[in-house]
Amino acid sequence: MEGIKGKVAIVTGAASGIGKATAKRFADEGALVAMLDLRKEAIEEAARDLGLEEGSFVALPVDVTKDDQVSSAVDAVVERFGRIDVLCNIAGIGGKVGPVEDQPVSDARTVIEVNLLGTYCMINHVLPIMKSQNEGVILNTASVDGTACYAYEAPYAMSKAAVIHLTQCLANENGNTIRVNCVSPGWVKTPMMDETADGFGDMDYQNEGDLVDYGPLGRAEEPSEIAGIFAFLASDDAKILNGVDIHADGGKYLGKQ
Repeated sequence: MEGIKGKVAIVTGAASGIGKATAKRFADEGALVAMLDLRKEAIEEAARDLGLEEGSFVALPVDVTKDDQVSSAVDAVVERFGRIDVLCNIAGIGGKVGPVEDQPVSDARTVIEVNLLGTYCMINHVLPIMKSQNEGVILNTASVDGTACYAYEAPYAMSKAAVIHLTQCLANENGNTIRVNCVSPGWVKTPMMDETADGFGDMDYQNEGDLVDYGPLGRAEEPSEIAGIFAFLASDDAKILNGVDIHADGGKYLGKQ
């Protein structure tokens, strides 16, 4: 990719799944990566597993819903690397699966706190730094569920629909110097997919094939495939893209339009 080498990228949710794969892809492209997740030990284990070179990354434990922790982490990135060029908001949770009447408001609030307000909190602290640099790229993680309307995932779908709108609002506000886009995956081979599929297994489906709809692709996506899209959107090759929502879902959404 053009224009990634030497850039400083923050990746949240970096200890596993899409976040871990994205941290690797950015490092492979020559970026300096700040890996953020809940537990420092898990981040460091992920970095070792990926074979990241000493000095090419920093591991920072942070709960993205906690304003003070996010502020401290962002300050630490600037202190370590001097700037922030890319923010990849990937940290998220799926929440429980089930009818709305079976999901208490407290559960829905938790999903929205992490997926939407956690994303907002990261942006709130990173955006002033990018504005002072007069450049930057912000990439959010939505979901095909944020556009299509699937049963039994209302809190998750609400949170991701809001992330899409947040992306577009920010693109309108800052698009002349800071590009803001988001990626909407379908089913991706991650621990969260396993948890969600298990939840669907408790619903009243007629056959196993109805539990997971892969769309025309016929398979789940690999985290590395989604990471490649994040890398492209962060690169200079994508400098005309602003406010877009990329459906990286293998066509899953096609049958729901």
